[in-house]
Amino acid sequence: MHTESPRSARSSKAMTFLRVPVLLAVGMMTMGSGLGNPGCNSGPSECEDGCAIAGSYHLQFTDSSPPGADCEALGLGLPTGPLVLAFDNPTVTTTLNDVELTGLYFGEYRLDLSLYGNQPLPDDKGYYSVQLEARMLAPAPDKASAPASIEGEYALTVYPDSDAGIPKCSIKRNFTATR
Repeated sequence: MHTESPRSARSSKAMTFLRVPVLLAVGMMTMGSGLGNPGCNSGPSECEDGCAIAGSYHLQFTDSSPPGADCEALGLGLPTGPLVLAFDNPTVTTTLNDVELTGLYFGEYRLDLSLYGNQPLPDDKGYYSVQLEARMLAPAPDKASAPASIEGEYALTVYPDSDAGIPKCSIKRNFTATR
């Protein structure tokens, strides 16, 4: 004798049909929790390949024209001279426009360089920030003697204190750097 109603047969089919999406949803919610996929911070914590980026690079701007009277009045402009990178795995440092810039580099895993730093304006009437958003061009160097190239954008922005009477200054220029 058959005691199962047609409704329970449909419930059983629905449960079987929903099993896969429910398992997928649970898996997605537990990613990064240690219960499966390691999640967002699963990349390398140090550079392993293409890490020989330290050294002196010839810095060249695609537009080397003066930045404008407001920036010049503050004594700010495009950096001159070489871009000298120091690398203490994975930290990269350099100094441009009297500002020490710091960032991270992970080598062949991700060839990006993002370096940031701030410097107070004279008389503490605000500050200016300098940043380099750049990318090592492949192949990234494995030896200090290997040629290397970097392309990116240099940005300098003045942030005066409110009503400080400081001119507005902002510079954004594309650059290349080679060694």
